[in-house]
Amino acid sequence: MKKYKIFVSGVQRELKGERLAVKEIVLSNSTLRDFFDIFLFEDLPAKGKSPVSTYIKQVDNSDVYIGIIGNEYGIKGKDGLSPTEREFRRFVKQKPQGEILIFIKGKDDSKRDKDTQRFIKTIRDSYIYKCFDNIDELKTQVLNSLISYLDEEGILSKLPFDQVICREAGYETIDEEEVRDFLENRAIKLDVDIPKISIKDFLIKTLKVVKEEKGELKPTNAGLLFFGKNPSKYISQNEIRIARFKGITRINFIDSKEIKGPIYKMLNEVEMFFRRNTRLANKIVEFKRVDIPEYPYEAIREAVINAIAHRDYAHRWSPIMFSIFDDRVEITSPGGLLQGLDIRHLEGVHETRNKEICKIFHETKDMERYGTGITKMKNWMTEHGLKPPVITQPGDFFRITFYGPGDKILDLVPSIPKERQTDLKELGLNDRQIEALRLMVNEGKALTNRKYRQLFDVSNQTFVRDMRMLSKLEFVTSEGTGRALRYKAK
Repeated sequence: MKKYKIFVSGVQRELKGERLAVKEIVLSNSTLRDFFDIFLFEDLPAKGKSPVSTYIKQVDNSDVYIGIIGNEYGIKGKDGLSPTEREFRRFVKQKPQGEILIFIKGKDDSKRDKDTQRFIKTIRDSYIYKCFDNIDELKTQVLNSLISYLDEEGILSKLPFDQVICREAGYETIDEEEVRDFLENRAIKLDVDIPKISIKDFLIKTLKVVKEEKGELKPTNAGLLFFGKNPSKYISQNEIRIARFKGITRINFIDSKEIKGPIYKMLNEVEMFFRRNTRLANKIVEFKRVDIPEYPYEAIREAVINAIAHRDYAHRWSPIMFSIFDDRVEITSPGGLLQGLDIRHLEGVHETRNKEICKIFHETKDMERYGTGITKMKNWMTEHGLKPPVITQPGDFFRITFYGPGDKILDLVPSIPKERQTDLKELGLNDRQIEALRLMVNEGKALTNRKYRQLFDVSNQTFVRDMRMLSKLEFVTSEGTGRALRYKAK
């Protein structure tokens, strides 16, 4: 994100308080602080390069000149000019399109020395200026002027964040391969054909996430978030910070990652991290092997999509936080509920501050238009045998917490859907192999050649054949050699 440079000019001895007040208003206001760097002569170190050459260089590198004029003209140099007028002239010459903001203290010109009166007349003839009587008035006028400057530059738009054009990025920042993947996914989800128009036209005319401005094509923030080559370069808050903590507190973590990039790639990385940092238990029930995930990932993914779609992107340095503990999962996104919404009654409500982001999620059926997300998350959790998620609002953040099964993960067996149940007989296993697998999986036993032959009264050849098949199906693994060779559940 580009930061504009401000140069503050004014007689140091007479206007010290005013000069520092300008710096204070920039640094104390979160919006101005994000977009401006400010230079005062007072910030120069006591020793170093020539102060004149240094501050002239600062003038040349500035985008905004703020001149404060009082009663005194200031000490003249060899050129007959005070530092303030010299800096003013330099900025006009070097930055003819730059922003000049002049603030004049008081309205009684008779109190000013002749050179100051002449300087003010020069300014009045060609530039807009504002008068102030005290420091509070000056701070208010500087704040309003800088906000107006940002608005005129198109940086502060009245449009929602996701509809705003990112003026620092051109069409070349779009990854067309990412768009092709999106179109293929969209065609499958909606059961439609891939559009025959070009990718560029699809982005401009269908999704409307690329727009023309002053003869150039530029992506909107929504376009960058979904299809940008490096969205975080322009939208620093585009990040999911995910961690697996040890125990139930945020003290020690086992694994962590900062996930950035286009939205669908971020979702894929979240899933990979989540699956490797949560448990997948197994149990043999009758003649079926049941895979038991610690949480239903559908519910977790829905929560992450909701966090991306509904977060407040005005929190420029706040990522989405995704925390995995021994007993729960927490997903926290910046920005509380929109005004008028009640945290106790969110089911069936579909209000968002990011309508364009939601619209793109609708294109791939990753989000419904009817506010069904919370209901679906509750259903997935309860069908999995777990408690419904808990929604809270700590400060200006939104959090959803999923409580896991703890050490009772095997109790979830009755809730596991059929697609996570493997019919062992259909795989060709006989009753003997299924029972052996039950002993290894459910009871944690390891079976040697001798133990297997004793349990099932079979030959060595049968043992070898049975274990070879179980190994081929990747149900068991072996360790040791010779008589110490034994098999256990993988």
